[in-house]
Amino acid sequence: MRRNHQTGALALLLAASLLTSGCSGIRLPDTSSSGTSGAAAESTAAEKAKSMVHWVAETFGLNRAAESMESTSADSSAAAVTGSSDDTGSSGGSQNFYFSLLPEEMDERYQDNLPDGDSLFINNASFYYYYSVISDSQKAIYDGLLALVQHPDSTEYRKKIELDYDPSGDVFQVDFNYAYKALIADHPELFWFSQNGGLFQYYYSGNRQSNGKYAVMLQLEQTYDNAEAEMTTFNQAVSDFMSNIDLTQSQPMIALQIHDRLIDMVTYDDDLAATTEASGDVTDYGYTAYGALVANSRGEANTAVCDGYSYAFEYLCQQAGLEVTRITGKAGASTESMGGHSWNLIHYDDDQWYEVDATWDDQEPEISADDPHAALYQEAISDAAYWGKIRHYLFNVTTDTISSFNPGDEYTYYAPDGSYASFLGSSVHVRDNGSDPSTGDVLTCKAPVAYGTQYAYASLVG
Repeated sequence: MRRNHQTGALALLLAASLLTSGCSGIRLPDTSSSGTSGAAAESTAAEKAKSMVHWVAETFGLNRAAESMESTSADSSAAAVTGSSDDTGSSGGSQNFYFSLLPEEMDERYQDNLPDGDSLFINNASFYYYYSVISDSQKAIYDGLLALVQHPDSTEYRKKIELDYDPSGDVFQVDFNYAYKALIADHPELFWFSQNGGLFQYYYSGNRQSNGKYAVMLQLEQTYDNAEAEMTTFNQAVSDFMSNIDLTQSQPMIALQIHDRLIDMVTYDDDLAATTEASGDVTDYGYTAYGALVANSRGEANTAVCDGYSYAFEYLCQQAGLEVTRITGKAGASTESMGGHSWNLIHYDDDQWYEVDATWDDQEPEISADDPHAALYQEAISDAAYWGKIRHYLFNVTTDTISSFNPGDEYTYYAPDGSYASFLGSSVHVRDNGSDPSTGDVLTCKAPVAYGTQYAYASLVG
């Protein structure tokens, strides 16, 4: 049964609490240079300012900060002191000098606060595709968020990251968005976070640290109260699934086993797809690997839509040591009838990428007993070789093939009496290109093109 799966727009509500924290100011004693004029006054003021930097450092234990700032702070301090004197060199009144503390010398808000111990969030992948293609600053944010989500039982945990640019501008907002979405795309085990819309907040200092970077502190905005129960169940389901996969086989054969077991196990959630099309709500677990491997939010076991299939395939392949990622777009019988969809890309030891759509490979024809061709259809489905082609027609194909699929004669079943049946029609898959804000996808345009043909299904099964 052909499926045109509508994912809907994923609304990522990035909770970014801009608690802009300027550096602390410390008032020093009066340093007026009354009675001194000209170069001598400036020299005296500079020396006094310099000594005061060291006085503050000694008093508050900030020796390293004083050393790093000595060449610049003393001069600027002297200018501040003499700038308030009148033309005769006499004091214009009380002088104030503010010593800017660096973020690493500030209070505990600018220190990491993460618990020890193992996490229930497990991913054995050695390669995360979207992490590999984002910028260094985006990777820093991604790493910080990943560290936090390992311990979602408290909003008090903090993770410090460092950036080369001032985080108060638009650049940080863009980088945060990319980092968050790359994290969710690379880590299907973080299903709760994706379904609850980006549960992070951050604050930062407006001043550079002694290393020239800006400090940004990340925190969770809300806790994952069911983490222990749900993640334990999820991890057990993954373990049970993988126990039936022979990991001694070749990479494409491992992926084939995962693909087949997954589509045998999962039932497509038609009710959820219809509900989402009407409401736009994509928070149900049927949109996640949890839905595919455990249950959707309504408790229906192994029931999911295309996102659930693609996230589950990605996660299972990751645990098998395969390089895999997920892409989003639209698919349908034609460009006019397309709906939102997601599927996968996988990379093998031939150094080529292949496209895989496990959802559309999960063919489950509904055959009515009253259909005059019912016997023929059933005969075709019972033919293992033929039905294997149908159930793998979008397994390990090129981007050109999946983008505009036209079934050849090999997908038609011919009965001994000359009658025939076909279960596939022409279809299109179009990737998101990042131009449609409603999709929330800014990553698929960074995904590779699949050119691989060596491990096509027909080659694997002979």
